[in-house]
Amino acid sequence: MRAAISLVTFTCLFAGPASSSQDGRKGGKDWPVGRTYELKGTRVTLSAPVLVARSKGFLWFPTLIRFDNGDLLAVMSDQPDEHHTTWTAQITWSLDGGLTWTEPKGAPYTENPVRRANGDFLMLPFALFPRPGGMGAPYTLVRKGSRDVQVVKEGVTVTGWPRPDEPPEKTGRSGFVFNGQTVELRKGGYLATLHGLFKGSKRYSLVAAESADGVKWKVRSVIADENCKVEGSEGPCEAAMCRLKDGRLMCVFRVGINVPYGQAWSSDEGRTWSEAVAIKGAFSVQPSLAVLKDGRVVLGGGRAGLLAWFDVDGVGLGWEALDVGAHHNGFQPKDAIARVDATFAGADQTSSYTEVVALDEKHLLYLYDRIPHGWAAVPKDSEETNSVWVIRVRLGD
Repeated sequence: MRAAISLVTFTCLFAGPASSSQDGRKGGKDWPVGRTYELKGTRVTLSAPVLVARSKGFLWFPTLIRFDNGDLLAVMSDQPDEHHTTWTAQITWSLDGGLTWTEPKGAPYTENPVRRANGDFLMLPFALFPRPGGMGAPYTLVRKGSRDVQVVKEGVTVTGWPRPDEPPEKTGRSGFVFNGQTVELRKGGYLATLHGLFKGSKRYSLVAAESADGVKWKVRSVIADENCKVEGSEGPCEAAMCRLKDGRLMCVFRVGINVPYGQAWSSDEGRTWSEAVAIKGAFSVQPSLAVLKDGRVVLGGGRAGLLAWFDVDGVGLGWEALDVGAHHNGFQPKDAIARVDATFAGADQTSSYTEVVALDEKHLLYLYDRIPHGWAAVPKDSEETNSVWVIRVRLGD
């Protein structure tokens, strides 16, 4: 018998573009003309950047979700980068492939979308809290054909933990969070990633959890733990996961700042993983992966900088880099992403958190933020704003 569901609904009505023509848009439904780049393995064309949203408040760490009907939902954190009990965001919708966006509205923060068999999208919570036998938290739900974001208070649960966790002090939270991208398993159900600290550990560990319905999760495997040989002071944490053209699962993950990503593969649906290795030339904070229909893989990330890496062989071994930050600055000099004196070396005016989402066999979207005052709030007397942008990417033959 199904439990009763308590819902709180955040309705977002389409109110026309949230940005004006001065942000680089050129009439109608055409993407603004950008530039073509010749890489060793492929030709890549980037549109000029299109503004998604602006705010005098925090607006960063963006996530992009594409629904079956082509609608796009951008989720952007509106809080400082600190531990919170409640995580909130601004959300905005695009009904024309990313060219125009609704006015942002408040909603819970989420990162991992799960597409259910009936077409609904269940979006997993970031933070988790102690529950009998494991961890859990409310999740958000967008029903098929709707643009209402509903909060399901009963929430998800995650059980089957191989070791006790180490919760952050004075937050009431559990020691692990959902983060990354969810993949569908061949025999039904889903696989998602969580990272956090096991009790007594000084580095993060990354685990994979399985679920038949997107609500009840059980840890299936440890992808890489605190003893991972990939160098990085933080250890395996923020991750992205995808299915390669040969059927294997690939996971790319952060281990620190300004160091290469870690990478591991699974040939048995995430039950076991290869020993993690470092990706040469690709770095450093939360990665995002997209696989095109022909198997080509695109990886988004950076810090310092905003970059995209392209693997035309589709096995995750041969990455060609493209500087998206330089492309942005070439088209948006008034909103350039410049170097800033922050709390870490070599920082830019961006979190370097990106999202890449495939549209069809040759096109994808690349979402990113600009934070002119770095991790600090925009001063009240400043004319600057935080902003989120999107670029349409076309891959040649």
